[in-house]
Amino acid sequence: MGELPAEEGYPAGLASQLAAFYERAATVRTLGGATGSVTVIGAVSPPGGDRTEPVTAHTERFVRCLWSLDRDLAYARHYPAVSWADSFSRDAATLTASQARAGDPEWAERRGRVAHLLAEADRLAGLVELVGITALPPRERISVLAGRLLREAVIQQNALSPADAYSTPEKTAALVEAALTVIDRCVELVGSGVPADAVEAVDLTPLQRAREVAGPAETAPVAAARDTVLDRLKGVT
Repeated sequence: MGELPAEEGYPAGLASQLAAFYERAATVRTLGGATGSVTVIGAVSPPGGDRTEPVTAHTERFVRCLWSLDRDLAYARHYPAVSWADSFSRDAATLTASQARAGDPEWAERRGRVAHLLAEADRLAGLVELVGITALPPRERISVLAGRLLREAVIQQNALSPADAYSTPEKTAALVEAALTVIDRCVELVGSGVPADAVEAVDLTPLQRAREVAGPAETAPVAAARDTVLDRLKGVT
C-alpha cells in the first residue's frame, strides 16, 4: 500500500480500514430503489493460532458475531468444531426480543443456562483429568454429565445426515429444553441423596441420538426421547 509499517508489519491504519470494511454490512437501498441488506462474513486465520495478532484483535472489536474454531474439538472429532467458550454474539438482546415476538419468551433463559452449564463443565474438565471424576462431589459430577449431554445432544451436528444437516429453531429449542429437563432431574436425584454413580449409569442414548432421529423440523421425536430418559431416571435409587 506504500505506507510505513507499524505493528507486526501491518499499516498504521489497519484498524480504520477493517472498520470501514465491516461497516459495509447494513440495511441498504439499491440503485433500483428496493430495500435490502448486506451481510459480511469474514474468515481470519491467525498465524500460529495467536488471537492477539493485529488483524484478529481488531476484527473481534468490530464484528457483531464470531465463530471461533477450536483445534482440540476437531481432533476430538466434535463437529462443527466451534468453541462455545471463545465464540460470541453481540446481538443476543435483539434475538431475545425477536424470539419473544415469535412466541418463545423463554429463549434467553435457556441460552443463559446452556452457557452457564457448558462453562461449568469446562471449568471442571481440567480437574477431572487430574484427580478423576470419582473424586468430585456429586453435584459437580452432574455438572460434568450436563456438559457432555449438551455437547452430544445439542451442539454436535452431522452434516451428512438428512435429519441433522440443518435444524429449525423449533427443533433446536426442543433439543435444548429436553436436555435441560433431563439435567434438572439428575440434579434433583443427587440432591435427594441418590449416588452420582447411579445417575451416571443411566443410558442417555435416546436423547443423544434424538437430533439424528428427528427430522429438521420435527419436535415430537425429541419429546419422546426426553420422556424415555425421564422414565429411566424414575427407577434410579
